[in-house]
Amino acid sequence: MILRYRVISRIVVLATIILLSVTGITFSGSGIAATDTNDSKKLKTLKREISLLQKQLRDSEDKRNSLSSELRRTELKATDIQQALQNLNRQISSLNTELSALAQRQEQLQVKKQRQANIVSKELSAAYRLGQSEPLKVLFNLENPEHISRMLKYYDYMVDARKQILIGYKNTLDEISAIEASLREKQKTLEANQARARESAKQLAEQLVARKTLLSTINQRFSNDQSRLKKLQLERSQLEKIIAKLEQQIQQLSIPNETPFAKQRGKLPWPVRGRIRYGFGNTRNGQLKWSGWLVEAKQSSAVKAIHYGRVVFSDYLRGQGLLLIVDHGEGYLSLYAHNQILLKETGDWVASGEGIAQVGNTGGLERSALYFEIRHRGKAIDPKRWLKPGA
Repeated sequence: MILRYRVISRIVVLATIILLSVTGITFSGSGIAATDTNDSKKLKTLKREISLLQKQLRDSEDKRNSLSSELRRTELKATDIQQALQNLNRQISSLNTELSALAQRQEQLQVKKQRQANIVSKELSAAYRLGQSEPLKVLFNLENPEHISRMLKYYDYMVDARKQILIGYKNTLDEISAIEASLREKQKTLEANQARARESAKQLAEQLVARKTLLSTINQRFSNDQSRLKKLQLERSQLEKIIAKLEQQIQQLSIPNETPFAKQRGKLPWPVRGRIRYGFGNTRNGQLKWSGWLVEAKQSSAVKAIHYGRVVFSDYLRGQGLLLIVDHGEGYLSLYAHNQILLKETGDWVASGEGIAQVGNTGGLERSALYFEIRHRGKAIDPKRWLKPGA
């Protein structure tokens, strides 16, 4: 009785432990789900607040300077065309690969078809020579019933083998026919995509000419140091307003990360390979200094996130062009400006070294480059202290 009581007690204790463990896991999972839901709501609020602020900035900007508004529209249209052109070129490349594979398969099937045709021809010729009375000839030429049974069985095998040869030949012909139809269809799609790509390239060239004309007009308007300084101060002010709004909204967002940004000093990868044209603290225009790096880089080359985090801004901003900002937690942000194409949207998670954009010259740059900043609690800090030595 005592032994039975002990066994039951152990079972109850074990069941209790398992129940507590499961409950704990369930609570933990619920906590994570709740956090994700809260973050999603906060991100929607963030997008709404930032969109409203951007509209206010654009409205006031358009009243003062219609050229900047026109430049934004021109650059965004060029970006859309460039992105469409890249997609078309990827499709064209994929279609060419598929066509090459189909053509190779077609050649293999033609060889197989010829080999099968020779076999079929021989089998048909043999069957024709024996004639329709082939089973009867077998019977008449044999006297032993066992031999007759064996030969009839052999004959059945032979007929079945001929049948399989014919089926295989037909299947080859069907596959060749299907491949020829696929080749025609893909070739038609390829030609259509090539025509669209040519048209997109033409439209892009027109937009780039319009952009160049606009930049020339803008540079003439802001040709003296004082007017250029005011322009740069306004653009810097708008960026600061955006960052201040972000700082206000992202404080409560969670950034789960086993490797905190603060512990990565001197270990972070470069966002892009290139030469630093202007470094942190360099004089920009008399009273202004650079708050980050302007890195010369090849057009369309990959811009990569320097650390794990969440995108909190992905849009066009005057003076910065296509701008992407990543929140790394603990008040750390990284900024990537003047991109040609943005590959991530607000709310997207990014990993260290992951492609997030393509280098461009939006925002009024003459040459392609990436403007890069690191900020801590709204204050710009020298990227040199954080990135690995060398590019």
